[in-house]
Amino acid sequence: MIDLALEDFHSIVKKGRDPDVVTYAIMIDGVCKVGRFNSAVGLWKEMVGKGLSPDNKACCALVVGLCEVGKVDLAYELVVEVIKGGNVEFSTLIYNALISGFCRISRIDKAQAIKLFMTKNGCEPDLVTYNVLLNYFCNELMLQEADKLFKKMERSGIRPDVYSYNQMIKGLCNTNKPDKAYLLMVNKMEADGLVDAFSYNTVIEAFCKDGHIGKAYKLFEDMGRKGIAPDVVTLTTLIKNFLNKGSSGIAKTLLDQMSGMSLLPDCIFYTTIIDHLCKRGKVETACSIFNDMIIQGVGPDVISYNALVNGFCKSKRVTEAIHLYEEMQSKGFSPDETTFKLIIGGLICEKKLSEACQVWGQMMEKGFTLDRAVSEALINAIHSIDYA
Repeated sequence: MIDLALEDFHSIVKKGRDPDVVTYAIMIDGVCKVGRFNSAVGLWKEMVGKGLSPDNKACCALVVGLCEVGKVDLAYELVVEVIKGGNVEFSTLIYNALISGFCRISRIDKAQAIKLFMTKNGCEPDLVTYNVLLNYFCNELMLQEADKLFKKMERSGIRPDVYSYNQMIKGLCNTNKPDKAYLLMVNKMEADGLVDAFSYNTVIEAFCKDGHIGKAYKLFEDMGRKGIAPDVVTLTTLIKNFLNKGSSGIAKTLLDQMSGMSLLPDCIFYTTIIDHLCKRGKVETACSIFNDMIIQGVGPDVISYNALVNGFCKSKRVTEAIHLYEEMQSKGFSPDETTFKLIIGGLICEKKLSEACQVWGQMMEKGFTLDRAVSEALINAIHSIDYA
């Protein structure tokens, strides 16, 4: 459809009928929407070359599109050309697209320069502008810069929204300041009626990482009292941390409470907990959760099996890993590349090289190949026996 539109457009041009800015804007918008950015740039340059000043619709379509696919420098270059002409006043959307694009490629200096430039050109930064920069500063753990920006935002008369606050909470938690994050949430967000499950989940996880699972659990209780519904993320975080601490009774109680909250544990939920436990060497508890998963009628998938196979192999219980490997196949699950690598790696560690080679053969029959590390480990193990 777009090819036909382009063909008609060029046909009109060949007949000597020059399209106006509106026509170019419609065409640029259309080709951008289908990802044809080279064609869009060509149309843009053709339009500018004819002395036409792009309007905001054409600018938005091209700049936003180019920034979304990472071609931020090209978008900036095209915008600068138009700015030099001095005939177009850009909308906040265009500036925000450039700022966001430069933030995504870690060019914060350029992003901040554009923010200053837009102000000088009479286009005031809006909530989106500030949120984009807050997101960057908090992700990069630049909390002083984030705090300055947040205060400037408030001084400018722009009221932070739930996203703004959640960025600050995320930044504080990621710099091991969950208590400050908690105070921000309680004193500011709740006062403005902006706190949500994401805010609580971020602080709950931070307290758990900091070893303060009691504080995390209290926050969970606060959620219920304040009418903020916990979600699967809340329960996953608490359950896996209580299991990790050996408090399986509390974890089981939380698991049982989920149905009463209309939260049904799914395969991803169980697999996350099983994987978490296996990576911490708590394979018995992981097996118990795996069995509970099946009893509850939630079918495991290949990733669930892989998590448990990994736990067995790491605990040097390779025989049980092999049994699970055979069980999953008997139940109709095809091992994937990860399954094979885990089993072969476990067998190498146990010096069961004949079995490892056998599984390797099964792996190749399925069209998978070993990565360099496992392949070299197997070859070295075989050579060490040959030269022993």
